Amino acid sequence: MLCGSLIGIGGANRIETQSIEELQRMLSRFRANNFSICDELLLELGAGCFPLGAMVNHSCAPTCAVTSVPSCRPSVSSRLLDIALPRRERQQRLQHKYHFDCSCSRCSRPLEDPESLDAFLDADIDGISQEKWSTERREGLERALQEVSEATGRAASASNPVDQQKQHIEALKQLMERQSRLLHPENIELLKTCSALFSAEMERGGVAEAVGHGERMLQFYRHVYSRNHPMTGLHLFTLGDLQAQLAQAAAGDAARQKKATEYLTEARRILQITHGKSHRFVEMLARRLQDGAEP
Repeated sequence: MLCGSLIGIGGANRIETQSIEELQRMLSRFRANNFSICDELLLELGAGCFPLGAMVNHSCAPTCAVTSVPSCRPSVSSRLLDIALPRRERQQRLQHKYHFDCSCSRCSRPLEDPESLDAFLDADIDGISQEKWSTERREGLERALQEVSEATGRAASASNPVDQQKQHIEALKQLMERQSRLLHPENIELLKTCSALFSAEMERGGVAEAVGHGERMLQFYRHVYSRNHPMTGLHLFTLGDLQAQLAQAAAGDAARQKKATEYLTEARRILQITHGKSHRFVEMLARRLQDGAEP
């Protein structure tokens, strides 16, 4: 594995110029700075690389003993990909790129479990996962995608940019309608279409329509992401601004103003954690809230 890493870092040509002796010295240095991980009988179980521990000087009259602190709580973990992806796709990507199968609590939970976040991310309207779809269901979705692709192509050929935009949005709406009849409401493909509509309506200036699609996206984010996920925070920031625009256009619509404040407050809480209290987004949110959520 280390040799593979060396090839990845230095490139195949560079490795070819390295002598066997040089590679052996590099491997020895790596080995020399590892710590043996032992059981209670001091039998070696493996090796661990601890950079801070390796900085401690050697002495034949040591003043400390190397030991390990058993974990008293769940270990810290991060993500290597978008956790909104269906489990099957996440596992395939992790295996292809990192060569391991994830066995975290989420991936270990049976899909049939009502508490599973992955149960319907690639399911059809009947709750059946994609790998178990019938040929008829697959062909139905393929036809829908093909029709939208053709409609999008026609929209791109329109000479008037306004007509292009309008036809593109209509094609996406048709796709969402077809998908809604075939796919489970929590299927990620619906989120992708909804996200495309959200962006298209924002570009067109259709604020009210964008808010509708954006709030549907928010439901999905809250379902599949943790409550402090940066994606949710950024999306809430955008939604809060859009709601504030609608409130301002409606001469201070109290309901929309309240919703704008709610979204921006939650966005600020999340982004303080994910981006830092001094980040410009957090400072912008503080000013928005201080000014009454004006966009």
